[in-house]
Amino acid sequence: MKERIGLLVMDYGTPATEADLMPYYTSIRRGYAPTEAEVAVLKKRYEAIGGLSPLGALTEGQAKLLAKQLNEHSDDVSYELYIGHKHMPPFIEDAVTAMGEAGITKAVAIVMAPYFSLFATASYFERAKRRAARYQMEIREVAAWNEEPEFLAYWHQALETTLAETTNPAEVGVIFTAHSLPYHVIHMGDTYPEAVQATAKRIAASVGLTTYEMAWQSAGVRGDWLTPDVATVTREVVVRDNVKAVVYVPIGFVCDHLEILYDNDIACRALCEELGVAYKRVPMPNTDALFVKAMAQAVRHLPLEDEVTE
Repeated sequence: MKERIGLLVMDYGTPATEADLMPYYTSIRRGYAPTEAEVAVLKKRYEAIGGLSPLGALTEGQAKLLAKQLNEHSDDVSYELYIGHKHMPPFIEDAVTAMGEAGITKAVAIVMAPYFSLFATASYFERAKRRAARYQMEIREVAAWNEEPEFLAYWHQALETTLAETTNPAEVGVIFTAHSLPYHVIHMGDTYPEAVQATAKRIAASVGLTTYEMAWQSAGVRGDWLTPDVATVTREVVVRDNVKAVVYVPIGFVCDHLEILYDNDIACRALCEELGVAYKRVPMPNTDALFVKAMAQAVRHLPLEDEVTE
């Protein structure tokens, strides 16, 4: 009989209905309710991308494919999928509770964010393990998966294909982007920026790029956040290099959602139009099989038992 292992897939979460906007935003703000004006701004952004975000459906699709890939290539283990969100039900704690009540004593956990961060991914694992302690459940965590060969291969292919579609690659500026972080977290020693920058360098080298830029996007509205921001870098690239098009490569994200469909496809596109250059973005991974394989490989690399040393 195969050993039962819980597969806990965690993500940020997104409103499922318009009525969810207030509790969602309140959760993001750690219990402090937003003003009506702030909710209105968020609502307009969702309306601009055609309604609510596809994040929920895409995460579920990615998670199901991940479980499928793992189970198709496992002779000794049966992975049972549970999905938990950081800011919307079912919350991370709800998913762990469901595993515990189902009798699962071992689980592996992965966040739908490929880079480790003290500010972001670490908090997911902390919440999962705190609830798991109630059930004496052991959770092994995939701390990061940005160095998996399949992860790099996906972005290589996506960027290479997009560059091939341009009339003259020499007249194109390439900007890699990822979600910004508050500066106070960086000062705490978070290695997230270095990991993202190293990944961008590897992908750029793989397609033969000698010139590219790294920018940070989707910063919060309060406090100081990691710079340079994507708008500033876009202006610099267009003016300095006299490019005819800008290609955005959002390597910090894993699917189409608000930060991509609005912050890139609407805000960055509008800026490109203002500057008189073409806007291009590489396709997001979503449920691409190669990309899902990167996550599956990262899970497989986890030891399910502690190594015994003599």
